Amino acid sequence: MTVTMELYELKTLCSDMAALGVATYQKDAAPATDLISQREAYRQFQEVRVKRWVESGLITPQRNGAALNAKRYYSRAELMAINNAERLNTIIHR
Repeated sequence: MTVTMELYELKTLCSDMAALGVATYQKDAAPATDLISQREAYRQFQEVRVKRWVESGLITPQRNGAALNAKRYYSRAELMAINNAERLNTIIHR
């Protein structure tokens, strides 16, 4: 199988993967700084996509507290990883 991509796509993908590396390091070094609110996750990655990822078991939100209505938080590194994986999958399968 041969995958063809524009130089701009490759540059962007490399940049995104570098940012993911930083986010993953930050998650390991200071886990609390990796978490973003559900509202912010929806804003950055689109609500419908985040909901699909949760339903598919690709990401797992965390609750801030024991109450059923406690705020949900997401790992920025996990969101970035699945977002990059989807983009790469799109490039490979076009």
